[in-house]
Amino acid sequence: MNGKVITPPPLAPGDTIAVFAPAGAYHDEESFTTGVRILRDMGFRVKWPRDMWPGCGYFAANDRERVNELHRLIADGETQALIALRGGYGCQRLLPLLDFSVFRQNPKYMLGFSDITVLLNQLVDRCGLICLHGPTLSSLAETETEALEALYAALTGRQAKTIRPQRLEVLCGGTASGILKGGNLSNLVCLLGTPYDISWDRAIMLLEDINEPPHRLDRMLTQLALAGKFDRVAGLLLGDFTLGKEKSADDEIRYTEMVWQRIKELVGGRGIPVWGGLDCGHCPKNYPFFLGAKMTMDSGQGRLQPN
Repeated sequence: MNGKVITPPPLAPGDTIAVFAPAGAYHDEESFTTGVRILRDMGFRVKWPRDMWPGCGYFAANDRERVNELHRLIADGETQALIALRGGYGCQRLLPLLDFSVFRQNPKYMLGFSDITVLLNQLVDRCGLICLHGPTLSSLAETETEALEALYAALTGRQAKTIRPQRLEVLCGGTASGILKGGNLSNLVCLLGTPYDISWDRAIMLLEDINEPPHRLDRMLTQLALAGKFDRVAGLLLGDFTLGKEKSADDEIRYTEMVWQRIKELVGGRGIPVWGGLDCGHCPKNYPFFLGAKMTMDSGQGRLQPN
């Protein structure tokens, strides 16, 4: 990312958050209704297409329709922020169709995670636009109260400047500063070798994933290392790595420790701070993080703070 960092204006009570669908199809009326209610309880107006989304295979609509919706909402003067309907798959197909000048000229917070990682990191790298990595509309129903309160604070400009992760595990110590980027590991790996691969140089990278077998996680992490992504990275923040709802607590612990151990093998001895245990990703405590913000990891104090 080069040039000026663009911070969208904070939201006020009564401002409008638009639901957009850049990826998976609409299929869960209950989670949609609950998500809308949660945003309204925060004091925001919520809008979505009158005819919802037509569906196109496993997408909410075809590629051009999804891009047109996104461009229209970004330019819409009555919309102050955007929240993705859900993840799934689809953002990667939109990349060649995006007009990044629209985003630079109309800075608004865009919120989502999982597949939305692809879109958020393009806006950070190509526009210098700060985005919010956090719940989608469909995941708000499963998001815990503390994370919802943090989301409201982030959207309204009231979030504490310093973040002290509650379950922090310092895997490799040290202090580092850089632009916060990242999100879903699988989607970041899918950008390798394409014109839309993002720079990891001097960045603090946030990583999380779900339902990936251990050998596939190992393969993705190894691919990142072989591609040189860890060579100049400033630091790593490891969010939730989970096998899903069907696994026991002991299985989840072993799985997470496997991920942590493999990352330590790949970056240990480089002087790169690595933190584990952040409440971020496919988990009920999916706290918001400002991608694109200049941050400092202070392992001694166990805090992440803006530069």
